[in-house]
Amino acid sequence: MKRFALSRKGIGVVPLILALVVVFAGALLLYRNWQSGLETKMAAPGPSGFRTAPPFSLKDTNGNFYSSSQFAGKPAVINFFATWCPPCREEIPGFVEVYNRHKGKGFELIGISLDTDTRENLPGFLMNNKIGYRILFGDLATARAYGGVSSIPTTFFVGKDGEIKNVHVGYIDKDAFDKEVMKLL
Repeated sequence: MKRFALSRKGIGVVPLILALVVVFAGALLLYRNWQSGLETKMAAPGPSGFRTAPPFSLKDTNGNFYSSSQFAGKPAVINFFATWCPPCREEIPGFVEVYNRHKGKGFELIGISLDTDTRENLPGFLMNNKIGYRILFGDLATARAYGGVSSIPTTFFVGKDGEIKNVHVGYIDKDAFDKEVMKLL
């Protein structure tokens, strides 16, 4: 009897493990398909071959409104981030360096903070990280307009013509970031 019980228990565990593996593999496949579909959607070409960057008007840390029309005709990068996001924090020193290198060429870098509960920490965060580029408080409408930003950091590279040239989801290192900015200049 014990032998039968062990055998029966073993038969129950193996199908359970196989089922979990199948479910996990299926979920991973769905996630990857969803992510690639999301990136395609965000960078989907418009009539001119690229998607036009949606307009926005958001407040900065001083309460002043900043409109996307203020960087019209300039190469720009729009980075959705949050202060609590480790990859966002890791890429900021590279952003600061690249921005300082190219701002004299008309390059604009706009950080859109998706912080909610930590908004009051943003001014100190900017000072501690020596961020000299414009930082704005984001909102759900702006994130949706840019394709429903679902992961942070998400970085949009916008040409002088206002078209989104590239979208990068996740951490981007300084060299890759600089290479993408150089394409815009």
